[in-house]
Amino acid sequence: MALTLTTTEPNTRPYAPEVLGPVITENNLPGTTFNNGLLRFHNEESGALALENLRDFFGERANELTPFAVDWRGRHFCRVQIEGNDVALRADSAFMEASPLADYQETIAFLLQSDDATNLLEADVMEKSFDALGVYGLKFTDCIGLKVPAFLGGEEEISNFEVNNMDVYWTFNAQVYNKVKDLPPGTPITDINLA
Repeated sequence: MALTLTTTEPNTRPYAPEVLGPVITENNLPGTTFNNGLLRFHNEESGALALENLRDFFGERANELTPFAVDWRGRHFCRVQIEGNDVALRADSAFMEASPLADYQETIAFLLQSDDATNLLEADVMEKSFDALGVYGLKFTDCIGLKVPAFLGGEEEISNFEVNNMDVYWTFNAQVYNKVKDLPPGTPITDINLA
């Protein structure tokens, strides 16, 4: 099933149109929400905040990324140049990874037009999560994240999911990751001071 437009944020402006190109503006995507939060396209405000979150987590490497969308799990879709190719990738703070997907333009076309987009975005898991958490949809600024991130051994199970403000979710994961990233593998973590 293809994505269905649910809402559009009022008074929204595009984020980085000079980088993301006309595919975003010509399709009127800035500030849109599809399938009650399954996928949202960044507007000027959310895109700038997403880039700040990506920098907090991935450091200087994030300067090459231009976020254009985010899914229900808080995973940012970004445009980046890789070996001269214009690529879309998905950045996930719970798994501390950024995975290339496909050509940028092809990725947007896939997300908007393919019946398989809901599979990529795990719509079935989102619906089960909504039922378990008693929610019908997500605010433009919210996501369903892992209570315990996968990089700390958290499981990708509904019992480990919670609705969270996306900025809080990314900031928390970045702070924890930056505290533990240099520890040897297998080091027990008994206390994390985020101050």
